[in-house]
Amino acid sequence: MASLCGPWNDLTQRKGTTIILFLIALLIGVSSIFNIIVGNQVAKNSVIKKSVENNIVATETDNAPDSNNDPTTNQHDGYDDMGISAGVSSGEQITKFLTGEIQFPTRCTSYMNGRCRLKFKPGTVQLSSALTLQQCYVDATKYKAHTERSRKSIVASVSHKHKVIYRNIPKSASSTARHAMMDFLEGQDLQLKHDELINLVHYENYTMVSFIREPLTRFYSSYDEAFFRMGPWMGEGEIVWDKPRLREWYNSIKHRMDKYPYLYEGMKEMNDYRKMYCPKEVLDTGDFLKCNKYDSIDDGRLLKRFEQFVHDYDGIEPFDVHLNMQTTNLIYGSSGEPLPITTLYNASEAEKDWQEVASQNGVTIPDGEMTHGRHQSRRFNVSRVSEGTQQKICKILALDYCCLNFKLPEVCDDVGLYCSLEQMEGQRMWKKDDSLNLVIRPWDR
Repeated sequence: MASLCGPWNDLTQRKGTTIILFLIALLIGVSSIFNIIVGNQVAKNSVIKKSVENNIVATETDNAPDSNNDPTTNQHDGYDDMGISAGVSSGEQITKFLTGEIQFPTRCTSYMNGRCRLKFKPGTVQLSSALTLQQCYVDATKYKAHTERSRKSIVASVSHKHKVIYRNIPKSASSTARHAMMDFLEGQDLQLKHDELINLVHYENYTMVSFIREPLTRFYSSYDEAFFRMGPWMGEGEIVWDKPRLREWYNSIKHRMDKYPYLYEGMKEMNDYRKMYCPKEVLDTGDFLKCNKYDSIDDGRLLKRFEQFVHDYDGIEPFDVHLNMQTTNLIYGSSGEPLPITTLYNASEAEKDWQEVASQNGVTIPDGEMTHGRHQSRRFNVSRVSEGTQQKICKILALDYCCLNFKLPEVCDDVGLYCSLEQMEGQRMWKKDDSLNLVIRPWDR
């Protein structure tokens, strides 16, 4: 028996040793594969960061001596080995910086005064409009004419019952929104101080919403409304004969139109204006509201005035509140900081989105109920607006395209309009830590 057990034990030991060695080899192989994968990902992020740093040099030193010989720029035909465009960062890169997935570069050239910034195209950030807005910073001094009403407080519709706050933006489904807030969500218009608003959203769990609209399309509507509101017929005539306060308001601000004397040339009464866009057979009925339901008969005179206005307008001093940018309606006027917006909805789907907001609060808005918007034809022929004028409008509205993450319309895609992601000095009022302040602004050399 002993002679049989000995060889059997030796065989068993050899098999056990073989199994142990196999398991050790397997573990070593798995560990090596894991290290390769992690190493590749780290290397990829390192290359992306290096490439972005190179992009900074490429975009910021165009006019610097010997910038083309900078050893840190290693691009081939405008792209590096990772396929990242030299000079323009991808939306994916910008998103990773904003979310902290990649550390923002801090090594910058002397031509940038030590401040890093990246260039990217509007509408490419992989974040919602509301989250993109929270990274936006507006020069409150530069845009002070846009924010006169929001320097110490803002007007908003508030439903304390449902904990919903709506911030109005003119010409962005605002009439529909007021109907939803007042008639379904039991809201009321309130003047909220900045600290009060922050407390409601951050500490009492209120939801703050607003509606935004494609900037170029909205500009046509905004101009149309502003043109009507600032016409000479607001000083005297049929519209205001029984509205002394409206006449007083108009006379106090009509000097804003001095820059654009051609806008109302040959017009005094509202009917002078109507004859330029409303069909005669409609005017003859005396039901002037019907004019808004018909295509304009403008023979080019109104269009010409519009295009001249765009040529002369810089976007900094609007002559009417309807020309204020959407972004400047969504910031604290005193600081340029974004309001604590929870969600930004698209005005083109206002009914569906208000039904969603109501449903979240146990309220039902029936289909077809949200028809309170003033749907009307433009009073000048938008289809005939020149490409040059459209492109100028896009440049004027760069703040909205960048801060609200709107993609540029095709006509404006190649006009050199970019956004900037950069470091900001000082503490932002909504940040509670010492992390690097990154802000989005229109790109401005």
